[in-house]
Amino acid sequence: MIKFFRHIRQRLIKENRFSKYLLYAIGEIVLVVIGILIALQINNWNEQSKTEQSAKEQLKLLTQNVSDDIQKLKELNQSITAKISAGELLSHQFQEIKPYDRLTTNYLVEILFEQNFYNDRTAYDKLILSGEYSVFPTELQNQISEYYSLLDRVKEREEISNTFIKNEIEPHYFNTYSKYIRKGSNLHPLVVDYYKNDKRQPILLDVEQIKNDSKMEGLNFGSLYQSRTQQEFYEKAIEKGNLIKKLIDNYLKTNVKI
Repeated sequence: MIKFFRHIRQRLIKENRFSKYLLYAIGEIVLVVIGILIALQINNWNEQSKTEQSAKEQLKLLTQNVSDDIQKLKELNQSITAKISAGELLSHQFQEIKPYDRLTTNYLVEILFEQNFYNDRTAYDKLILSGEYSVFPTELQNQISEYYSLLDRVKEREEISNTFIKNEIEPHYFNTYSKYIRKGSNLHPLVVDYYKNDKRQPILLDVEQIKNDSKMEGLNFGSLYQSRTQQEFYEKAIEKGNLIKKLIDNYLKTNVKI
């Protein structure tokens, strides 16, 4: 092919047909430029295809991350439900709607527990840092970003609740009611298991003491508020996570060849 074009060029020069030679030279340059542009475009297509394939793989990992998040959030929601139930029953006892009983000390222990959500956002962070996140439709990007922002708010809400427990509830509990943490004095499963070999005599609940403990009643009220708010965040995050999984699944099904 090169010899062919060279032959034409030499013939035009010999025949002194300069204008036609000039047109030919320009045409040859144009063909070269077009060839280069086509090569660049093919290279861009290949690079885009690699980027989209990598983004698709990360999106699959992100789906697994979200599934793991949902499972953890459900477990935390189950725990917070038990904590709310204990707080409500304790509140009923303070209000004398229900009598104090052997489970009162159980309720007091239940409201001490902190909640901590840990999630794996490796896939999401990698998509952001690599720039591959821009491959996806804007709506999908927005929904995923909102999900991870919501998870940050879940953690912030937990930190508020946990700080309240550590700074307010725990000091009062351990100063006033820790004597009931022994076998026979507390029926909470963790206490029963830990003190299963305890040889000491149980200490009976001082009903008058707790009945007149307005500080503990106030702390329980605060704990209930914190727990209910926390549960709302868990439920919102679970709902959002399920939506994200559905959106990603639909996207992958309609973009099989990315």
